[in-house]
Amino acid sequence: MEGEPLEIRAYEEPDRYVLVLTGELDLAGVSPFEAAAEQLIEMGARKLLVEITGVDFIDSSGVRAILSVKAACARRGVEFSMTHGSGQAERLFELTRLVERLPFRKSGRTRPRRPVELQPRSRTGRDEPGPQALA
Repeated sequence: MEGEPLEIRAYEEPDRYVLVLTGELDLAGVSPFEAAAEQLIEMGARKLLVEITGVDFIDSSGVRAILSVKAACARRGVEFSMTHGSGQAERLFELTRLVERLPFRKSGRTRPRRPVELQPRSRTGRDEPGPQALA
């Protein structure tokens, strides 16, 4: 049974950028997720929150992508944080003990948000057509 493909929305809050992920963070969603994070970093983000409360499933490539985005943030001086997941996603972080090593935060949905339009592209910066378009 195939789950929901990854959907990515980006927002700007007064003091940070937020990537809201819904669906499945698996191999098909890794490139769009990494590219979206890179775009926000290039836009001058000083803080990045990855909100995964709507992610139903994360596989090993999704975990690697989260760690890759965290490392990219560290290299560029961007403060990285993420929300706790739900169901399988949260259990995965507990089993791998990443729940102890990743900076988890509350989403802060009470803050005003301005949508940010992301361009669908790969991490190499080239346009990337297809069904994984960023919303």
